[in-house]
Amino acid sequence: MVEQTSTTRKRAKWLERVRHVAWAGLIALALSFPTLLDPIDQVMWASESRLSTRPASGEIVFVGAGSDLADPDSPQGRRQLAQFISRLDEAGAKAVYVDFAFDQDTDPATDADLNTALTEFSGESVLVDQVNTGLDGEPTLVSSRPAVASGVEVVATDSWINYLGYTWYMPYVVSYGEWALPNLPAHVAGVSGKAGENFLIDYDFELGSIPSYRFENIATAGADLSALSGKTVVIGIISRQGSQPRNIPGLPDVSPTLVSIYAAETLKAGPPHYVGALPALLAALAALLVVCTIRNNAVRRAGYLAIAIVVLTTPLLAPLVDLRISTAYALAIVAVYALFRVRTQWQRNLLLVDPQTNLPTFTALEANKDVAQNVPAIIVARIHRFEEVRRSLPVELHADYLLAITGRLKAATQDATIYLGQGHLIAWTMKEKDPALLREHLEGLRALFASPLIVGDQQVDVGITFGIDITPSPNVARRLAAAIAVAEKTTETFEPIAIADTTSQEDLIWNISLQARIDAALSNGEIYLAYQPKIMVQTGEIVGAEALVRWKDPIRGHIPPDSFIRQCETAGRMSQLTRFVLEEACKAGLAFERQGLHLPIAVNISATLLHERSIVSMVSEVLERTVFDPRRLTLEITETYRISNLDLAAEILGELKALGTKISMDDFGVGAASLEALLRLPFSELKIDRMFIAPMTNDPKALGIVKSVLQMGKDLRIIVVAEGVEDAGTLTLLRDSGCVVAQGFAISRPVTFDKILEYHRDSEKPPKEGMV
Repeated sequence: MVEQTSTTRKRAKWLERVRHVAWAGLIALALSFPTLLDPIDQVMWASESRLSTRPASGEIVFVGAGSDLADPDSPQGRRQLAQFISRLDEAGAKAVYVDFAFDQDTDPATDADLNTALTEFSGESVLVDQVNTGLDGEPTLVSSRPAVASGVEVVATDSWINYLGYTWYMPYVVSYGEWALPNLPAHVAGVSGKAGENFLIDYDFELGSIPSYRFENIATAGADLSALSGKTVVIGIISRQGSQPRNIPGLPDVSPTLVSIYAAETLKAGPPHYVGALPALLAALAALLVVCTIRNNAVRRAGYLAIAIVVLTTPLLAPLVDLRISTAYALAIVAVYALFRVRTQWQRNLLLVDPQTNLPTFTALEANKDVAQNVPAIIVARIHRFEEVRRSLPVELHADYLLAITGRLKAATQDATIYLGQGHLIAWTMKEKDPALLREHLEGLRALFASPLIVGDQQVDVGITFGIDITPSPNVARRLAAAIAVAEKTTETFEPIAIADTTSQEDLIWNISLQARIDAALSNGEIYLAYQPKIMVQTGEIVGAEALVRWKDPIRGHIPPDSFIRQCETAGRMSQLTRFVLEEACKAGLAFERQGLHLPIAVNISATLLHERSIVSMVSEVLERTVFDPRRLTLEITETYRISNLDLAAEILGELKALGTKISMDDFGVGAASLEALLRLPFSELKIDRMFIAPMTNDPKALGIVKSVLQMGKDLRIIVVAEGVEDAGTLTLLRDSGCVVAQGFAISRPVTFDKILEYHRDSEKPPKEGMV
């Protein structure tokens, strides 16, 4: 049993860990939709780019101009550019790309010179159109004028800049309307791709390995350009005014052209493959699910550490295998899960110790393995008037009050560990389990508390009673709950010491799960209806049937109706059960009708349902759905003494009666409110309770009461039904007393639908007695 309890506890913790993993996964997934954690990925990628560097090819040269060479108001820039391109041709440059858009003409001679320099270049000369985003958010293609671009190959440049100024991917092809031009980096690298297809940019090339020159220095007449022989030269502006700053890892506000060169170097070396947030998140989720199921604490914690290390180092190691992985959301699921576990541990630690007194709590007792293994007696002390005393004491003395009580308990409990519960409850354990010896010991404790405690400068009387559990179960929590339950029922005068019932564990489990079992029983047909006939006493003719709910459990057999009906009331499931009975009873009434038996059906309605008007809509909906004649439906109100608001009940019953149903008072005579209820509520029938019917053959007082009620029914012009008729003598006496309608075991037990039909057929023949 100890092993079973330990296994149950371990399984509960395992399920808790799995639940935390699931919640962490859902939270991380939710965060991925608004891309809230993307900056973390970018920081990781930027760090990787700075930590794992490699040299660039050196074949692409960046020449940066400090001013806009395409400015139409400064034609000198275009003249210098034309001269520089001609000198590059002389120096043997392989290709030249001009990353400026000459969208306005300047003087014709200057533009003609520039066009000539480009068209007569021995290698490849290319102009670059720009895609800018206007104020309306729409892209605009800025192209060079024909005076410059005629006969010159044209590419375009377009890139997406995020809110941190980074460009992490570019398209192979720039599409604008009907035009589709190669993107600058793809053309420089000699790589082609499909329209709409993007590639990732790698920034792990060392900036110093990219040959870079300043245009103003290298474009002078005497500058040596021999180092540019065989190179691809890309000319662009160092900083483009009015555009969003471009950043690369470790260097802010760089030239857009330099970003394009990094992209070209990436394509030449082969772009990395991208692993998105979802695969990484799912991998981390799967890893956590596997590790969290490990039972060994040390191994499980080592697994958690390994997962954290992998998630943190993966972005740094991924470039070694040409990968770029989005690990922010994988890191999020690990972090959220860690927070759940830390919070749970903190809560457990908080629950184990009372913050005011530093004494262990009931939670600590429940988690005590020694108690589970050795199963000693568990004693719970109930301190009477505890809250009253606390209210009278200053706040700073509340802890002193508790410590004074526990101190006196410790003096007489052989240094047992004292555990604090909620408010007025204190517990400890004892090896002794003999009830007589335990009672003797606890009586001595009560005598010890006969003298008042000194709290501060005040004397405080303490009333104390005890609940004990001595069952052999290793389930400490259940045993503690049992001791608490009996302690709460103790009184200082009549029962100061009580021992918990030794009901079997199976019975306890059945009782505490009864509510859930009722729901299942309703859905799978274990709960059904039986019908008890009502007859005309004078003729034996069947004039109605009462629908009675029954439950046959496949394991326990028939469950007493009083038991599960009370459970339904306690659990708030009475409405579901009542709806079920109403629907089944109305369907049965229709089935009787199809068999030629127009039989009124009675259904019990708990008085607890008369506190809300929902019962009216329930009855109305059932009648409408089943098309059962409401004039043949009788609603028997049970336990009318439980009606707390007769005015509201009268309104509700009036609305039910307006539907066409009859209203009956069940169990008349039980409870002090019956006569008042009969006076104020619109009953058209009352049923004399069996407590008056059963003894009437040998108790003149009971017979007198029954005759009085029968006469009262005649005076009030309402039907009186005698229920609980157990023998033929009682039935005869009722017939002689003028009773019209009766039901009970002497007539018929509650039976099935078919038995009612059989009884009806028999009642049309000479009368039979004692049908069961």
